[in-house]
Amino acid sequence: MKSLSLLMSAAALGICALVSCESRPYPVGFHLEADGGEGGSNFVVKHKGRFYDRSPFLSLVHFQKFASFLNPDGSYCVVLEAKPEMQMRLNTMTQASIGKHILPTVAGLSFEPLVIKEPNTDGKLVIWNGLNGYDLYMISKHVEPAQPEIEEKRYLKEDPRPPRPKPQAQPAKPSSPLTRPDIEEIESPQG
Repeated sequence: MKSLSLLMSAAALGICALVSCESRPYPVGFHLEADGGEGGSNFVVKHKGRFYDRSPFLSLVHFQKFASFLNPDGSYCVVLEAKPEMQMRLNTMTQASIGKHILPTVAGLSFEPLVIKEPNTDGKLVIWNGLNGYDLYMISKHVEPAQPEIEEKRYLKEDPRPPRPKPQAQPAKPSSPLTRPDIEEIESPQG
């Protein structure tokens, strides 16, 4: 009996080890503009004066293909195509949110928000400006490139961005209903 429980414990540990070694998707997300900051820091983040839901409504696992193109500033833009089962969700979310913004984030950096002018019917979302070859390489590990022979030439194996400094504790500021110091500000790749 003891050997059976020992065997089951070893099997459970092996499964846990396999699951923890599983590669996690590169942190790419699309955050929908929130109605306001009344949710507090647990639910929203602030970017350039607008509030966005902290949890993305779409992340890298919801996409099936991507294509990149070079921007005049030397960075890349990426078009991500949603999986068929997510295209209806994207259509519904954008139909209910006309006039709002979608904030794309990659590896903790925010990019140019997309304005929702009409429902998304093609299942594609764009991240404009600021991506590099390392971002493309990491995205390709989880999403199939539309043209692998072109994309592979753009990949970088190491991130050229300098490491981001760890946030340091700041002295508490007096709270004002106008400033909302409890809401995190997301930085852009340009600074």
